[in-house]
Amino acid sequence: MQLKLYCIQDEIFSYLIKTHGQSIQSHIDENLYVLCNPNIIDREQKWFYLCCNTSEKRYKVAIISILDIPRTVIYVSESMKYNIVKQFNTENSNESLYFLVPINEHVTSFATEVKVSLIHNPYNYNEDLLNDALQSYFTTPKYLRENDIIKVDFKSYLPEFKYYIVDSNLDILYFKVNKVNTENKINGKNGNFAVYGKTTVIQESNVNSYLPRKCFCNVSFDAIKNTSNYWPPIMRETLQNLQSCIDPFLQKDIFIDVNPVFLVNGPVGSGKSRLVKATAESLGFHLLEADVSEVQSLTSAQTEAKLKIILHESETCVPCIIMLQNIQIFGINSEGQKDERVLSALTTELKKLFNKKRNYPIIIIATSSESEIPIDSERTFVETISIDRLELEQRCQVLIWLMRTKGLKYDVDLQKIAKLCSDFVLADLEALVLHAVKNCFKRRNHLQNVNEMMISNDDFVHACEHMQSVFSDQLGVPRVPTVHWEDIGGLVDLKKEIMRRIEMPLLNIPGMRRSGLLLYGPPGTGKTLLAKAVATECQLHFLSVKGPELLNMYVGQSERNVRQIFERARAAAPCIIFFDELDSLAPNRGQSGDSGGVMDRVVSQLLAEMDGLESTGSIFIIAATNRPDLIDPALLRPGRFDKMLYVGLYADLDSQMSVLKALTRQFRMEENGDELKKLVEKLPANLTGADLYSVCSNAWLRAVKRILIDKSLGREKVRGEDVIVKLDDFLYATKELVPSVSKEEMLRYERLGQELSSR
Repeated sequence: MQLKLYCIQDEIFSYLIKTHGQSIQSHIDENLYVLCNPNIIDREQKWFYLCCNTSEKRYKVAIISILDIPRTVIYVSESMKYNIVKQFNTENSNESLYFLVPINEHVTSFATEVKVSLIHNPYNYNEDLLNDALQSYFTTPKYLRENDIIKVDFKSYLPEFKYYIVDSNLDILYFKVNKVNTENKINGKNGNFAVYGKTTVIQESNVNSYLPRKCFCNVSFDAIKNTSNYWPPIMRETLQNLQSCIDPFLQKDIFIDVNPVFLVNGPVGSGKSRLVKATAESLGFHLLEADVSEVQSLTSAQTEAKLKIILHESETCVPCIIMLQNIQIFGINSEGQKDERVLSALTTELKKLFNKKRNYPIIIIATSSESEIPIDSERTFVETISIDRLELEQRCQVLIWLMRTKGLKYDVDLQKIAKLCSDFVLADLEALVLHAVKNCFKRRNHLQNVNEMMISNDDFVHACEHMQSVFSDQLGVPRVPTVHWEDIGGLVDLKKEIMRRIEMPLLNIPGMRRSGLLLYGPPGTGKTLLAKAVATECQLHFLSVKGPELLNMYVGQSERNVRQIFERARAAAPCIIFFDELDSLAPNRGQSGDSGGVMDRVVSQLLAEMDGLESTGSIFIIAATNRPDLIDPALLRPGRFDKMLYVGLYADLDSQMSVLKALTRQFRMEENGDELKKLVEKLPANLTGADLYSVCSNAWLRAVKRILIDKSLGREKVRGEDVIVKLDDFLYATKELVPSVSKEEMLRYERLGQELSSR
């Protein structure tokens, strides 16, 4: 029967060997086995030749039967597949089919001498580590074939390696088997056992070679149905995209006169380094990591020397991917200026590196957390791979993947949790899960076994609140103010209009990309409060900006402050930027009267930044002003401030009653409950929300003062629930009330509102 060959991750394969291979001799290593359905072979037969329809060669293997495996496939480990593909030369063939031929006689023989070579790698190690690793590996018999690659995993064979003085990234060594000699001079290509004490292991000079490729876990049988992919599911498409960019440079028969230098761009914690590492593992490349912040030195000569060392190291461990982290700072000196000498040295060294002919390729992948890098560095890259922020469904998939890979039990609506962490990247979601586990331990600290732990929705909510708090402090972003719609009385139509224009773009509805809302009206009518309530109800970050605080006396600093506001907004997206006192920040150009034209440049910078948000549907701009007639008309056109909403006075009894109920909902009132109705009848018509707040605040303070004067209670015994606000307290507060907006100003604002209502 012809079979398809698939691989499983080495860790999963070892687990299957231990759980299903009890009938096989326990000392045989897992690189000898293939997994298949028992119905396609003779169950009493354990040794077979694996053959390929495109080759006459054969490869000796041992069989472990698992009933769940489909009848048309066989599974091998990553290391085993690499050796089989190399043996049959079927790496680029998708039509290869395999079949198993039983071996009637099999005599166990041990090799007398084995010659191996360490495969060059970019890590630091010493000879003692190599000797101890090989000795530990061959403590139990291993089945070796010539030209095979063997993998020595320190976690399995040398757990004490962490006490060696070695590179912290080194955890696996690969060796190539050069020669297998036996007493009867039998050729070792089909394999023989090697074991410490019977076999002499000779280490020859190091060699270069590809490594076994890390594969996705695409296994569907029940034995490992709960096993997740090695990489997060969201990384698969980006990984394939990056691999497709690299593939043309791996073809030996194609000459491309372009340097294989790529850029991976994405926010901090989005998984850029993980993506590059996954690319190296999936292609069988070594990974040489270098942080540009460590390469960059005080002098240009030192920077050039460090750069040459890194490129030279890559030549010794080909095939290799060089990962240059934080490339955006390369060639920038301590004064923030471009260092032309260093930038020129990079171009020269890359030309030397890629002009040399070698049997194995070198790929350079740089990473950057900034969307814009210096143009001199950007032109070095052939292709740019961008890691976008996660959508709702992607965040939910990552949370499911994290819970499954960590073996955690949960009773949580992860879709709801994903909505709460709209601005989280991959690293943030990993931290969120860890904080949720910690909260669960605190809540149920009597549990000793983590498998008995059930993570609840509250654990995730508390973890999300903690993460949002830390994230806001890190970015310098004010935390979302806890203002709800019930804290705002009246303004029903305004609430509906604002929420419609904010919520629709968040739902990714086509054609709903809006830039901004302008709230205008008399001071104290609740414009700022409306913006805070929107941020709270929509679970968005809130950037509050006062117009005058962006202005600076130094040339160019004011425009830079505007740019930094929008950069912080992009980092905290989705969020709301609230510009208070917009008229002071963006007055009519040409009329500001400043000799340097600072205000004109600030307005132009603001216009440019708002136009740059067209591709971003998760950043919303809300502005408030008392004088919309002073704002530059260019800001009021569609695509910038699309809608102007008038926030007027509370002139009618119903709106005043609604505001008073919102302000006094935490007050303790007299039992009859008619205080607010009688109060509203005595209030003037031209009151703002701030005026009504003043009335309620003064009434409560008078009630407190009355209780403190009462001799029947000691001052120490007065508590918040003892304060009862009466009608007399409200009436007393209204005696000193002076409306902040006169009737003449109220009429002027109403006329202004009618003029701008059509916009």
